[in-house]
Amino acid sequence: MKASEQVGSTPPDGFAVGEGSAPADGVVHLPASVPGARTVVFPTLMAVAPVVVALALWALLSSPVMLAFAVLGPVMAVASYAESRRQSRAEHGRAQAVFESELDVCVREARGLAHRDLRELHRSAPGARRLISGCSAARESQLILGFGRVRARFKIHGQLRELPDEAQARLEPFLVLDDAPVVADSERVRLTGNRHLILAASRALLTQRAAGRVTIGAGAVGEALNGEIRGLRGDWRPVLTADRGPGMLLDFGVDLDSRADGPGPSPRQRTPPRELRIRMLSPVRASVELADGQSQTVRPELVTVEELRAFAQRSARPESGQLIEGPVGDAAASSTLRLRRAPHHASLAAPIGTQDGVAFEVDLVAAGPHAVVGGTTGSGKSELLVTWVLAMTATRSTRDVQVLCFDFKGGATFDPIATLPHCVGVVTDLDDDEARRAATSLSAEIRFRERAIRAAGAKHVGEVPSLARLVVVVDEYQALVDSDAELQAVFSDISARGRSLGVHLILCAQQPASAVRGATLANCSVRISLRVIAEADSTAVIGTGAAAKLPVSTPGLAIVVAGEGAAQVQVRRSSPDTIAACIRACAEREAHLGGALPRPPWLPALPAEIAASTLDASGTLDEPSGRGLAFGIADDTELRRQPTAVFSPELGAMLVIGGPRTGKTGCLAMLAETARTVHGAESPAVVVLSDDPETAWDQLWSPELTSRHGLLLADDVDLFLSQVDEPYRSAFAERLTLLLRRSATGFPAVVFTASRATGHASVLVAAAAQTLRLVGGDRAAYVMAGGEPSDHRSHAGPGRANWHGLPCQVARATRPLRAHRARSDDSGDQRDALAQTGTENLLVAARRIEPLRRILEARGFTCTTLGAWLADRAADAGPAPARNTDAAPRRAVLGVVDDWQAQFGLLSRLAAEHPVLLSGLSTGEHRTLLRGDPLPPPVLDARRGAVLRSLTGEMTRVHWTDEEARVDGPSGFRARDSSGPPTPP
Repeated sequence: MKASEQVGSTPPDGFAVGEGSAPADGVVHLPASVPGARTVVFPTLMAVAPVVVALALWALLSSPVMLAFAVLGPVMAVASYAESRRQSRAEHGRAQAVFESELDVCVREARGLAHRDLRELHRSAPGARRLISGCSAARESQLILGFGRVRARFKIHGQLRELPDEAQARLEPFLVLDDAPVVADSERVRLTGNRHLILAASRALLTQRAAGRVTIGAGAVGEALNGEIRGLRGDWRPVLTADRGPGMLLDFGVDLDSRADGPGPSPRQRTPPRELRIRMLSPVRASVELADGQSQTVRPELVTVEELRAFAQRSARPESGQLIEGPVGDAAASSTLRLRRAPHHASLAAPIGTQDGVAFEVDLVAAGPHAVVGGTTGSGKSELLVTWVLAMTATRSTRDVQVLCFDFKGGATFDPIATLPHCVGVVTDLDDDEARRAATSLSAEIRFRERAIRAAGAKHVGEVPSLARLVVVVDEYQALVDSDAELQAVFSDISARGRSLGVHLILCAQQPASAVRGATLANCSVRISLRVIAEADSTAVIGTGAAAKLPVSTPGLAIVVAGEGAAQVQVRRSSPDTIAACIRACAEREAHLGGALPRPPWLPALPAEIAASTLDASGTLDEPSGRGLAFGIADDTELRRQPTAVFSPELGAMLVIGGPRTGKTGCLAMLAETARTVHGAESPAVVVLSDDPETAWDQLWSPELTSRHGLLLADDVDLFLSQVDEPYRSAFAERLTLLLRRSATGFPAVVFTASRATGHASVLVAAAAQTLRLVGGDRAAYVMAGGEPSDHRSHAGPGRANWHGLPCQVARATRPLRAHRARSDDSGDQRDALAQTGTENLLVAARRIEPLRRILEARGFTCTTLGAWLADRAADAGPAPARNTDAAPRRAVLGVVDDWQAQFGLLSRLAAEHPVLLSGLSTGEHRTLLRGDPLPPPVLDARRGAVLRSLTGEMTRVHWTDEEARVDGPSGFRARDSSGPPTPP
């Protein structure tokens, strides 16, 4: 908050801050004031009109009854007037109640915002007492003058003066903050009053400028303060200056003089700052006066000599190191270490070399925000980058600046500074995936900083002390962007928005004009060119051809354009000993300050194998609002998060597509394990489709499959369909397609795998609502399956996939996927299935009847041929006597297919009265004999089973025992049906 906003008014008294509910937008919306009650006018015309009409009627009709109507007019007028008055008062009361309710909300919001503003002010401007106690959140650009009454910073939407006096009285106490930090932009302060109070207040101001030069007005009080500072072990450099004004003058805005205390920044021209006057009235009361005559009473902060001494000793600990050697090749130049503490959040000034023997600084904040460095091989580009990084971090903590290094020359440039606490990562071209991840994650860093600055109500990173500036240093930028074409857009976005977000670029290339995109290069205000071959390369970077004329014998000589004009600078280099000493000093500083070291702005890559126990297995199959079934971990590089990959049944069926050995079956096993974890290990909720057509038919057409919540898993559907002949292939495909389309709203949830998107499974692939693409295997097959060529990874391990546009790693299940392979006869004894048909005769249609005769006779049937049975029926024409079927033996009427076809339509008519056993028939023969029947269940081996048709038309599979299957040799009963399913090997 500006001093003019704080000191220029006198807030009302009686302010106290309490807890409240602060609105998200930080704005208090005032309610509209309630107007007075609506004025009601007596309806005179309504009262007079009936009287006039009644008199007229009496005059015309001469009836006294008409005079009675004259009374109704005044009565109704009075009643209407009274009712209007009542409604007006009721409306006004309701409006007043709404106003009071809205006013209560405004008061609560104002209380919450006032409490938040006060807390934020104390956090961002802690004051001398908190700095002495260890707080390090001081603002470099503002001085805390004391604590007093400060206007709240939240906004009010509406006119406060239009509200009633009572409402204004309720809101006004929250428009000012009691005991809030009063800060000012000016760094020139004059203190007057009692000598001891001036010294104590001056010490408090010194704690806010714990390093650097301070000008003290000469005088009795000034000389006393100068003596105190000289006797302390601090980083202040007091300078006495002539002053004829009253009291004592302190000026913290004087730049460092390189001639006064050794190498340092060169003096800068500046306009005289405004002078603030603080008149010390008492130990708890001071008056702050501005040049325009405005003033405010504050509670000053006072610091004793002992407290200042302890603070100076703590501040003078080795918290930073600036280690710079002489020019390249100057081995005789000795290293010097200058340790000091100074808040540099608003500046990145760093001495990178010397100009005419004087240290030359480059500030990415003031002259930047970005820099480009050009130069031919051997000109000293890498040494410049290392020196620049060390100079920026030497006098700043990790809370002020952090560095991310991209080294696309094999990793040798930044290896020496990889252990620097400020270095959040060194990315090399030896790992293309990590380099791509790190560069892409910078977009996430940009969004994170935007949200943080917006949440803090700030305009730029300098107003958010919790955000450190991030400097991205790239050696060989051309090689970096060549590795991924999308990185040009990433760096172009950073160059456009990095200034306010605190993200700075230092891009180094041999030919920046061709390597750096025009939009990015235009935002690089700091331009450095070391020696180049062609004048055109020099002109493209610094605007002149001077860099092409630099001598080859002096590596490290550069032309620097930062701000106005160009300067020829000898870049300093850092020896290994110098780098090691700087890293040690920085590590000691960070250990002293405490806190965790900064983390890289990107997450580590997904591991090649993920244990199932690391996933959040909570999920459900029966609640649409459930999270679903976890099966892996996704990798969102742009948002810097790695969420759990979850299959949500309510979104529809899921396809897992990939080549051999890419992890399709493992994904199904993981989903099955997650479902069993939710529903129990023995839960029937998970159905694994068998690769046996007979068993798969029973599973897919089972009524239980679609009548309860569950999960259907089908592995290698395309392979399964290719091994099944028509018409069963179409039947399986239609049934699976129906289940897929009902998966989102019905039962069960379906997940299936396929190797390719074409062929027999194409209709199933099109019906899938969710797709997990395994990125390994054959590239051509991956692209034909609909995958992006850039997502394919030929060397990816099992389970590496793409899920909803994000890389994903499927977790490894603890047990393999087990499909149900048993035939239906394994579930129980079906020897009596034929005996439970409930009729006397069993009609049999088969290719060969002799093996069936032996089987049926062994099961207690009396067998006869079709011809003999028809002859007996003709002889016994007429009413048939009732028979005791329990006592009489069952009769099986056996006929080969040709015999039944000769009696066209006979089997269809008799099927309504007798069960039919069909053995070895093709589907075409079945449709010929029993017109209108659906497709029967498949029977792979006619020796081991047949189809039994009931009187209602329901068809079930009947299996023979192993002994019964051997009655006619190894191949006597095998179905010869070109349209049926083939017999598996």
